[in-house]
Amino acid sequence: MPKVKMKSNRLFTQSYFYLCLTIFNASLIVSCGHLGGAQRIDNIPMYGQPEIPRSALLKKADADFIKQVTDELGSRENASIAWAMRAEQYMKSGNMDYAMRRYNQSWLLNPNNYLSYWGFGGVLLRQGKRDEAIKHLEKAKQLIDDEYQEVALLSDTGSAYSVKADSIPKKNTQERARYFDLATQNFQQSTKQDPNYPNVWFFWARSLYFQEKYKESWEKVKKGQSLGANIPSRFLEVLHENFPEPK
Repeated sequence: MPKVKMKSNRLFTQSYFYLCLTIFNASLIVSCGHLGGAQRIDNIPMYGQPEIPRSALLKKADADFIKQVTDELGSRENASIAWAMRAEQYMKSGNMDYAMRRYNQSWLLNPNNYLSYWGFGGVLLRQGKRDEAIKHLEKAKQLIDDEYQEVALLSDTGSAYSVKADSIPKKNTQERARYFDLATQNFQQSTKQDPNYPNVWFFWARSLYFQEKYKESWEKVKKGQSLGANIPSRFLEVLHENFPEPK
């Protein structure tokens, strides 16, 4: 997810959230939850479009929502960023359903906002939908225009590839190796752009652990710890069980 430090010209202050909250009730009409009482479409990326057509009623609700929040926040781009930030708060609290709804609204406001696709990827990965998550993370990489945040996006994308690789049976050595290579490419690019971003070193260490490269994993752990990375104690325990910590 986006790095904690934000550029002042790109994202917003806490007071901005309070402004957003004043118009959330009206925003609930967008997507209307169900399609004819059947499949939910507000917790599917992009409301399932283009595969699921948008009805005339929902298009009207979309237009009303866009006008209202644009009037309140100045532009569709500003509102899209604000909604993505709100979605991230839901994701951090573990509410993936509400997170996806807000990312969808963020996307509706600005289909070219990389934060929406990044969010789609994050929610889908937590839902175990690895291939879909990777697709949206790669889309976010195509759209991102913020070098500072790109470091974290590359880290998250590498993590998604490594999780995908680890899900493949070990007998499929070539396919596993291909996805681990893609993970490594993203980790390398992230650390090349900013070697002081802590999270990437844990994700890289975990990827190496998946590959049973325990000594190399410890090296990444040490680097992450030197930067203040929050490395789960359980991960350190299982890594130590397989390969004692080098002195």
